[in-house]
Amino acid sequence: MTSYVIDTSRGRVVFLAETPRPATLIIHGFKRAPGNLAWWRDKVPNPGFVTLPGHGRAAELDEVSVEAWIDAWRQALSHFETPPTIVAESLGAIVAMCLPARAVVAVEPLLTVDHLWPQHRVIRNARARGIDIGPAYEALFNRPYDWVLNRITAPTLVIAGDLPLLPERQCPVAPSLLTDEDFARYADHPLVEAHRIRGGHTLMDENPDGVLALAGPFLARHATSDQSA
Repeated sequence: MTSYVIDTSRGRVVFLAETPRPATLIIHGFKRAPGNLAWWRDKVPNPGFVTLPGHGRAAELDEVSVEAWIDAWRQALSHFETPPTIVAESLGAIVAMCLPARAVVAVEPLLTVDHLWPQHRVIRNARARGIDIGPAYEALFNRPYDWVLNRITAPTLVIAGDLPLLPERQCPVAPSLLTDEDFARYADHPLVEAHRIRGGHTLMDENPDGVLALAGPFLARHATSDQSA
């Protein structure tokens, strides 16, 4: 795959793909990387793997915020002849649901943030190991994302884990970051089809077969033959 760079008013965005205009974008989550989702390479047509700003070797934008990531990628997609389909997880799924797209698969997209103890625990543990996670990145989990509900314009499949967020406790894996109320709000959206499957927040690792069992037919319903070009 080739690394492609698109300049925007917010800074440069980066993706890996076989062509400069992939038909499907794959977007990872917080402090993850495209390699975590590499198994999608042979599951969708002409994939492109986004590296979120400030992750891996991708430079930060002019601001560390999901809104800046969305703005930059909206500008980047203006260079595409047709909107892609998008598969994304966690904060990457928030970005995906705000972009022009043929269809979106959003795995564990955050909504409210009052009970995000798993993410704050991950950040504390990472810092204890000497991993630098600055306050701007921690702040990504301090403001709610319910505004995303007003920005969904494409058919969207929301997939969440069934391991409950509450109460706070010791868990072998991070639980779903969506409360029952969060999940219900997604399910009530007219463009959203919502499902819970076995697992917690990192469904792409824990239950890839379950994700694909829902995402495959959904994407097939919304794909057209020109996406493979």
